[in-house]
Amino acid sequence: MKRKHSSRRSRCGFTLVELLVVIAIIGILIGLLLPAVQAAREAARRMKCSSNLKQIGIAMHAYHAALETFPPGKISEKYKGADGYEYDKGTYFGWGALILPFCEAKQVQDLCDFNKKAYEEENIKAGQAILPIYICPTDSDRELRIVNFYDPREGAPWEPQNLELAPSHYAGVVTEKISKKGKEVGPDGFNPKKDLGVILETQAVSASDILDGLSNTLMIAEASSYETASPKQCDNGSWLMGTNIFRKNNKQINFRPTCEHFEQGKFCWQDPWYDYSGQCECSSYQYDFRSQHPGGAHALFCDGSVRFLSEQTNLDELAAMITRAAGD
Repeated sequence: MKRKHSSRRSRCGFTLVELLVVIAIIGILIGLLLPAVQAAREAARRMKCSSNLKQIGIAMHAYHAALETFPPGKISEKYKGADGYEYDKGTYFGWGALILPFCEAKQVQDLCDFNKKAYEEENIKAGQAILPIYICPTDSDRELRIVNFYDPREGAPWEPQNLELAPSHYAGVVTEKISKKGKEVGPDGFNPKKDLGVILETQAVSASDILDGLSNTLMIAEASSYETASPKQCDNGSWLMGTNIFRKNNKQINFRPTCEHFEQGKFCWQDPWYDYSGQCECSSYQYDFRSQHPGGAHALFCDGSVRFLSEQTNLDELAAMITRAAGD
């Protein structure tokens, strides 16, 4: 007797509800995974940023070995005017340009002519080159910066001129205006005989001048730009003409101004000799510690070590790190 086989076959598959549940679970897993991926990427970027500063530190010490001083914040000749005051001749090469021979940037170094002014045509071409060693990987902004300078040549207008130059996300630490002693220096900075840091305007400091200890004293720190306007015009310099920090406010690291000038990219310059406390924050912001890293910013110390300074760093301790010979 033959057995009859059923024509029906069992079918396997997902119902619509089951499919939606699986998609929802996958979505949740991706949502949980993304922060970890982003954190891993930021950790890699922070490591590269730290590596940049270590390379800058090596170049700084090679410069010191060759010339027995660290580079100044910028070099600039002076001349005495008919009124008896000293004026800047406008050489304006910054520390970032001065260490080029020591940081494997020969192609750009060959474009620079140190026998001419930084704002002359040949040097502007060099100054528009994006150098990876001066770029923080977390900071996606690579725009040319509007950099101001005075042209002292005969017939040139006696008013600020503008150049568009490649940025530097790292800045030389000139002085602090947090402590009582720092505030006594004067609100404008730009006073190499009184400024308390290491990378001074127009004046070179040697390791023997750093009495507070190389491992305790800051040399270079991050100085990113938070501007939303384009081109950037509140940023405080370029690698060619020097980017420097004067630490002009009593705010935490990564402090971001909220004034309308800043958001519009229209830097509001205020007379530094007048007390504008409680008013527009643009002027204080321009020369300060800031990065795109969450939680703080990297800094290079004079011994060549690199540390990540938290946004919660005590301001008195930060002032002590900036000064080279204050006994603090």
